[in-house]
Amino acid sequence: MSFIYPRTVAITRPNVDVTPGYTPNYSGVEPSQEAPVASGLPASIQLKKEKGRPVANLPADQDAKTLWSIFIPAGSAALGLIQNDDIVTDDLGVRYQVLGPYWNSLGYALVTERLDV
Repeated sequence: MSFIYPRTVAITRPNVDVTPGYTPNYSGVEPSQEAPVASGLPASIQLKKEKGRPVANLPADQDAKTLWSIFIPAGSAALGLIQNDDIVTDDLGVRYQVLGPYWNSLGYALVTERLDV
């Protein structure tokens, strides 16, 4: 940990189809169905913006979803390691789903959505 990256995160990858819409085998994103990708990565987690209530209006949905930026330094995670739909779990147990993994010269700048479960 450092002043710029004061948090630690772990990355997991769902083993199930996370495509939106009706599919007979869709079971949501659950920790028990995820494969570890990386852990102990330094990170900075920052609120990006709030967006409206999800259209599906499922019981586990929050009143408003939030988008978060998660920054991981280049020396900690290689280019291509983190992919769309991966799950980031922070040191407090909060989970985020990756919507856009963007790589630049400083490392990853992940656009994520906070998950409710």
